[in-house]
Amino acid sequence: MTSKKPQASRLPRDGGLDPVTDQLGPRLRAEFEQLQKSERKILAALAKPETAKQFAEDPLTTLAALKIEVPPIIKQRLKSAARTGDAPDLQRPRSFRLPNGQVVTANVNIRFTGTPKGK
Repeated sequence: MTSKKPQASRLPRDGGLDPVTDQLGPRLRAEFEQLQKSERKILAALAKPETAKQFAEDPLTTLAALKIEVPPIIKQRLKSAARTGDAPDLQRPRSFRLPNGQVVTANVNIRFTGTPKGK
């Protein structure tokens, strides 16, 4: 008879963006934590619908317009996504055909929120 140990739950570290950043390497995690220091300014700007739309289309340009320094690894990944077209077009509705023939159209609604209080 074998017994399995229960897995320890992933508890957030102080100041992190858990659980997403737990899966990243240490340098990229440090860059996201650096970017998180501008969170209040970013969220205030994204409260305006036109800025939120710009951010969804081109986050790097929007952050530059807000005078927020983007760390090098994140900056390079945002640039390459814009060049290769890997960035998703979130503004255009997408339609999916279900196995029964029904067509469902998804509209993406993006809501920006801050980190939980107490971190």
